[in-house]
Amino acid sequence: MKSVLQVALFAFALAMVAPFAGAGDFESDTDGPWVIVDTVDLVSYGDATYLDYLGKGYVPLLEKVKSEGLILDYGVMMKVTGAAGDGDVVIWWSLKSMADYEKVGERMGEIAGEMHTGDEWQVIWKKLEEVRTLRGTEFYRAVEWSPVEDSE
Repeated sequence: MKSVLQVALFAFALAMVAPFAGAGDFESDTDGPWVIVDTVDLVSYGDATYLDYLGKGYVPLLEKVKSEGLILDYGVMMKVTGAAGDGDVVIWWSLKSMADYEKVGERMGEIAGEMHTGDEWQVIWKKLEEVRTLRGTEFYRAVEWSPVEDSE
């Protein structure tokens, strides 16, 4: 039983931090702030189920790493117009630099084991998989605007 639990925890942690693998293209000392954006498509009946299980898993992970100062902020936005399955939910979180990115992934893996058992994560993951498809994860570097002097 213990090995099943370990495999389940490992599988969930891997799935939760999979977006961290895409950050390898960036220099770790690249200043930001950076915003990581996950775009999710939902099945037509999936809104309530998705948000319920998101609130039991990913959102508490983000809240914990925010409280520890590893991320600046996070948010979940749901589209209110258009058809289902066309970028229905956007989950974003921001951090100071890409040097913090791997630290966040490692910490989320640790927190996952503290929050739920492997069986509980399996239920959460299964419910999420039934109603959503991850469209993609994108990395955005925040632009800092400087006022331009009028040259007249």
